Amino acid sequence: FPSHDNCSNSNLRLTKGPKNSLWKAFFVATSWSLFTTCWSQEKTSELDSPMFGEDVVTLSAETAGLFSIGNSNNYRYLPQLITVGWQLDEIGNDGWTRGNTEFLFSGMYAPVIHGPNPWFTGGLFGPRYNFIQEGWPVIPYLESRVGFMFTDATGATDSQGQDFCFSFTIGAGVRIPVTDRLSVNLGALYQHISNGGLSEPEHENVGLDSLGPTLSVSWAF
Repeated sequence: FPSHDNCSNSNLRLTKGPKNSLWKAFFVATSWSLFTTCWSQEKTSELDSPMFGEDVVTLSAETAGLFSIGNSNNYRYLPQLITVGWQLDEIGNDGWTRGNTEFLFSGMYAPVIHGPNPWFTGGLFGPRYNFIQEGWPVIPYLESRVGFMFTDATGATDSQGQDFCFSFTIGAGVRIPVTDRLSVNLGALYQHISNGGLSEPEHENVGLDSLGPTLSVSWAF
């Protein structure tokens, strides 16, 4: 029979796994924020548009359709986000790295179309790097956000072990200017939701990984 110590060590390893993954996600997002901020410090000529520049603020309304990856519940949910973006610097660098850094603050509500949880809601924040190329009709971007989520945990198999969860997202897409201040944005978003092992050992911590398209409209002030 396995000893009590061996069982305790095994449970400790299971609990540490999700927590270590969560801390790694926070580290990657923070490192990305610092890297992109430093990356765009070398100033170049500015784009002739009020849409980009230091201290430009944007307001975006975003919708997405996300589909779970490798989860037996086959989650399908529709995140609705209101995002405020604050551009930290002027356009910098030359070549393909030409662009600037924007910091995002988002509130999210997501009705679940298929899955045991009825909804997710919470807040996310993190950096976006805008690749601003002269003469291009679109502006590509990369972003990452971290934050927290609340849900109505039902205790179903392969679902969240408690109501409070952590989350991080990674996104990429293009911003399509319509006017000097208005743009339509198309992209793809990956989201991870889990409680970082806080519900264990009473309830299993099952991470939810999802991927899908996004559509948003932004206005620059």
